[in-house]
Amino acid sequence: MTELDINSPAPSEHIITSLEVTSGASIPALDYLKIFNADSWEDLTLELVYYWKTQYSRVLRCGAGGDMGRDVIAYCHEEPANWENYQCKHYDKRLSLSLALLEIGKILYYAHRKEFTLPSQYYFVAPQGVSNDLLKHLNDSSKLKNALIDKWDKVCKSKITSKHNDNILLSGDFLKFVQTVDFSIFDHIPPIRIIELHSNTIYHAQRFGTNVRKRRQLPAPPEKITTNEIKYTEELLNAFADAEQIDSLTVDELSEGSDYKFEYEAARRNFYAADDLEKFSRDWLPENSYDELTDECFEAVSATVRQKHDNGYERYLATSSHATTMNYTSHPLSPYIKMQDKKGMCHQLVNGDKFKWIKEGKK
Repeated sequence: MTELDINSPAPSEHIITSLEVTSGASIPALDYLKIFNADSWEDLTLELVYYWKTQYSRVLRCGAGGDMGRDVIAYCHEEPANWENYQCKHYDKRLSLSLALLEIGKILYYAHRKEFTLPSQYYFVAPQGVSNDLLKHLNDSSKLKNALIDKWDKVCKSKITSKHNDNILLSGDFLKFVQTVDFSIFDHIPPIRIIELHSNTIYHAQRFGTNVRKRRQLPAPPEKITTNEIKYTEELLNAFADAEQIDSLTVDELSEGSDYKFEYEAARRNFYAADDLEKFSRDWLPENSYDELTDECFEAVSATVRQKHDNGYERYLATSSHATTMNYTSHPLSPYIKMQDKKGMCHQLVNGDKFKWIKEGKK
């Protein structure tokens, strides 16, 4: 037998936060869906209706009995003829073709009887999703229609209504009606999309909890400065020059090992850290969330900026030092904010013309 050394685990590719250590690994929302029972699935459906109500002119949920193949009716406009159907089916496995055909058969039967018009769209909503066989048929409307016709007697005929021995034959005018229907109206909502839709409701956090987001390790700045770095780096160089009481200073004139060189390189690292935090926030927070964070930073350091300092460099150092003391506990990004971000936000504020290291009129 060959003996092999066990390699050490690879280092994490994301920043480990106190939130992640406290909460442990989050349970994926898809796994939550797999343990739903019929009652909790009904609750989730009601919560989704809350979201759908914001997307349609009117949304109704049919009662358990006599729904005629309809669960959630969503009216696209005030006209009753323009509606969509969400058929919410709870099973402990993926929705099969035969069960879907039965539901399709119901909606077609009652539409043919003029109980209602056909929906413009019909969606299956199931916690485990749909079977591969059903998915193939939903992706091919002709194949789905032929399957319904071929399997009608087996899966639909005696199950359309709850009446005993009430066999519904697919023949005559009813068959002609089915043959004219555009079966592309039938579709499904994948489980991952169900979760995405549910995330727009006020119930999402209490249902699925708050996922622990993973922020990647801080990026290194590129070797050459980019366009969005010109303003804050120029302001920093001006601050260095102010401390030396000279008119200007360039990057090439910064001596290796000097405090100025160290601060310049640190400033670039910090700027890119804050830039990364801003991009990270875009993936899961409202659009203006990061602006609110930099607004807090401005309010925290503005008094320090306005204080009297011997030169722009001293103002920069004092402001950066004060920025690191801030705790943004009220902001959802709080667990992910590092010291580099706090300093980097100051450079972003300089880029946004919120303040300069040298007071107007001095240079």
